Amino acid sequence: MWWEIKDHLEVKNGELYIAGHSAINLAEKFGTPIYVYNGVRVKENYRRFLNTLRKFSDRDVRIHYSMKANSNPGILRILREEDAWIDSVSPEEVKLAINCGFDEQKILFTGSSLSHEDLNEIRDIKLRVNVDSFSCLSKLIELGIKKELSFRIDPGIHGVGQGWRTITAGREAHGVPIKFSIPSDEVIHAIRFAMDNGYSIKGLQEHVGSNWVRKEEVDEFLEASRLLVKKAKEVEKELKVKLEFIDFGGGPGVRYSEDQDDFPLEYYASNIFKIAKDIETDAIAFEPGRYIVADAGVLLVKVTDVKIRYGSIIIGVNSGFNHLIRPVLYGS
Repeated sequence: MWWEIKDHLEVKNGELYIAGHSAINLAEKFGTPIYVYNGVRVKENYRRFLNTLRKFSDRDVRIHYSMKANSNPGILRILREEDAWIDSVSPEEVKLAINCGFDEQKILFTGSSLSHEDLNEIRDIKLRVNVDSFSCLSKLIELGIKKELSFRIDPGIHGVGQGWRTITAGREAHGVPIKFSIPSDEVIHAIRFAMDNGYSIKGLQEHVGSNWVRKEEVDEFLEASRLLVKKAKEVEKELKVKLEFIDFGGGPGVRYSEDQDDFPLEYYASNIFKIAKDIETDAIAFEPGRYIVADAGVLLVKVTDVKIRYGSIIIGVNSGFNHLIRPVLYGS
């Protein structure tokens, strides 16, 4: 089968094996439905992503694992051992990452529609806040919460995603206004406001959408990246601030069907660092999630019903959208 990967997912004598373990034996031992993860595959994906970026980089590369992709504690501990950083979007994710051994200072907290209560929960944690809105910044000031900040900006062009629901940059997607980030032409005003209130500015970040695999989609992302770097240079020049890092967000996808290609990682990496050479920073950051964990996990279910209906074979299983909700939410 096209999805088979040696020593990870293999079919032998009509039976599925995951990391050398019989899927049938796993199902019988632990019951179904059950999520099965191959930790070795998680490491392979992480190292491939990091090492390819390092091959083209002229500075430190930070991989902030996007916890929203999968916050299983076992996976988090594996990535902690790999010296990964964390991209978190809620106080709960922050606390889970810390409980799994992550250094507080290696956590970037980017929240959308954060409440006063959310921000108070991270008050005493030595993380960095990636500001998504003027409202978030105003609440930090009002609450007297002092953190090192970065700012999530909208590059000002249409984002890139597997479908319109996964596009997170631009004015709108499929007629629906996009809620994320600060428009590019407002970000200098926002940063100046933060600096006037005593905040230290460390970086700029963007995230334009998720699960792109085609070269044409990568090219759209690269155009947004040029705009991010251009804005970062404007920030440094106008506000006399030296940025520590630029964060290009996540988005690299995985193959879901036979007619798709694998993500063009070398093309992505080589071009991103050509763009990044236009600005000097200590580090370049990325926020992959799906790329690291998607093909490392399998949902095992039990066949509970078989019937022929109007000529079609219908297979019923002991699972549903409660265990695999993305097809309902995103048409994926």
